[in-house]
Amino acid sequence: MAIQNAKPGDLLVEVDGSRVELVRAFTPGVANGLHKGVVKVTSGGGDAKGQMYETTAICSVKGEPGWQTYDNVFGDPISDLNAKRTFPVKDRWQFLFHFDGRTEQIGKLDPSVWVSRLKDNLCRKGDFDDT
Repeated sequence: MAIQNAKPGDLLVEVDGSRVELVRAFTPGVANGLHKGVVKVTSGGGDAKGQMYETTAICSVKGEPGWQTYDNVFGDPISDLNAKRTFPVKDRWQFLFHFDGRTEQIGKLDPSVWVSRLKDNLCRKGDFDDT
C-alpha cells in the first residue's frame, strides 16, 4: 500500500519474509519529511508478535541545490505506543541511502533489508511497486 493511502493495519512493505505494517500514521514535515510514524515488522522466523519502531524518513531530491545527497531513515524500537520515550534512545538505528549507491548504517538492526524497501515507499523512489 502506498504510504499516502495507508491506514493503520495496512501492509507497507513485504520483502524477504519480513512484513512491515503501518501502526500509527506518519506526520508530514517540512516539504520532505515523514515524522514519527510507527511500523510493526514481523518476519517469517516465527516472530508472529513483531517489533514496533517509531520511524522517521527525511527524503531528498537528487540534484537539487541545498538538499542532502541522501535519504535518511531512522527509528527507535518501542513496545508501547503511549510510553514516554527519553532521548537519546540507545537502540536507535539509522540508514543514509546516498544517491551514489552507498548505504551507511548507524546502530544495529538485523535483518534490515526491509528498511530500503520502506524508504522506497515513504520517499516514492526507485522501482517501488505497490502490488
